[in-house]
Amino acid sequence: MDKGKLKTIFLGVLIFASIFQTGKLWFGNLSGRNFFYNLWVRNSFDAINYSGEPIYLLQPRRIVINFGVEGGAYNILKNTEEEFKTAKEEMTEILTAVFLKGEFVKEEDLNWKNILSQKSMLYQYSGVIPTEGLITDGNKIISKIPKFDQVLLVPNKSGGQKTTCYFIDEEYNKVYEAAVKHDSELLYNLIDKIREDASQIVYISTKQSNMNQFVNNVFLPTFNEPPVYQKMAMKDPVIEDGVINETKLEQIVNPLLINPTLKRKQQMEDGTVYYIEGSIMVKYYPNGVIEYIDQSSTIKYTRMSFIEAYQIAKGFLDKHQASLTKDDLLENSMYLSGQRKTNAGWEFYFDFRLQDIPYVFSEDIANKINMKHAVKIVVEDGKVKLYRRLTWEGELLDDECEVNVPYLEALSEVINKLYAEGAQTIEINDMYWAYYQRDFYASPEVYWMVRVGDRLFPIKASS
Repeated sequence: MDKGKLKTIFLGVLIFASIFQTGKLWFGNLSGRNFFYNLWVRNSFDAINYSGEPIYLLQPRRIVINFGVEGGAYNILKNTEEEFKTAKEEMTEILTAVFLKGEFVKEEDLNWKNILSQKSMLYQYSGVIPTEGLITDGNKIISKIPKFDQVLLVPNKSGGQKTTCYFIDEEYNKVYEAAVKHDSELLYNLIDKIREDASQIVYISTKQSNMNQFVNNVFLPTFNEPPVYQKMAMKDPVIEDGVINETKLEQIVNPLLINPTLKRKQQMEDGTVYYIEGSIMVKYYPNGVIEYIDQSSTIKYTRMSFIEAYQIAKGFLDKHQASLTKDDLLENSMYLSGQRKTNAGWEFYFDFRLQDIPYVFSEDIANKINMKHAVKIVVEDGKVKLYRRLTWEGELLDDECEVNVPYLEALSEVINKLYAEGAQTIEINDMYWAYYQRDFYASPEVYWMVRVGDRLFPIKASS
């Protein structure tokens, strides 16, 4: 075959390919762009890659300071305080030392009164943390502590003494004791400092106080003078005067795409906006929800540990949040509020904090937005396949309000309601303050949130 015919055939193939790709682009299949697009563009959002041991990624939901006094007295650190950051960093160092060179002491049934009898710090996590993979090259101690949801650390006075850690699995009523020769004098002194500067709010332990209605150990606030909180409003910065601000919307969407200049946009009659680039689709719903979907197929991962999947989810979320913060958008503080292992991978849930207090929305709002948490991330095949988050942000108002309903009053209201429904026994799982929003048009207010099984009872904390 001569060169002229070869050139003709090759040219015909290119023309056919270009026509085919153009047809896909304009007639509904938007998964491709030009003929060579996928040769140099990666079809995924690059997450942050973290260095160091995976255990450094763990973020406690709450850090409780135990003053070690008879009868029990506690303080809960605010997440924005420098002491919280110090306590978290020191704890991570100690946990790493325990898993690398620590000594396993014993496993026994959980007895809160015994382990809370000493000056200590309690680190509470959201859900159960499997220990597999937390340390890349740990000793055999990790095989003796399969999982935990809390860690109680008993610091030492000097570097020559051992530091004791109690790994608590409250669901199965187990505690695993381990020790390591590691300097924790900084934490010991930090407890004393916090006790000297303690605020008017002091917490009690339900287990130490023999409050048998509580299944778990819960820390409840007591106070002589009612604390004051600042009122908040939730708004969607994408909507201004009932109209979508396209500049702000694209500031949220563009960081999720590989090459935003190649995206295609389409707006539906109901106000939903679609952005598509390659195999990535991002939707914005006018009720204030953004949804990222990765439709690409990759090599299947047969199994991922919790920490492997969490690294992927947190890296994705942190990178997106960093780009939003740069534009002063959606700067609500977030924390991991739960996780669930699925047949295909893992799901992670994050929620907002407003003024160091968790933000919770009603079941009615949850049904309207099809979300139970502020953020949901699905990790499958070694990457984020789904990312949904609220585009709402908290705004401080000038007004203040007292939290003047004590926990006993709120607790009695829930118990009476359950008895009126015919409950024979009452088992309370958790109780805490939260900024609670009843509906779209109401500002969140501080409520007592009382969790009984799968039900959440909101009780207004100010009369």
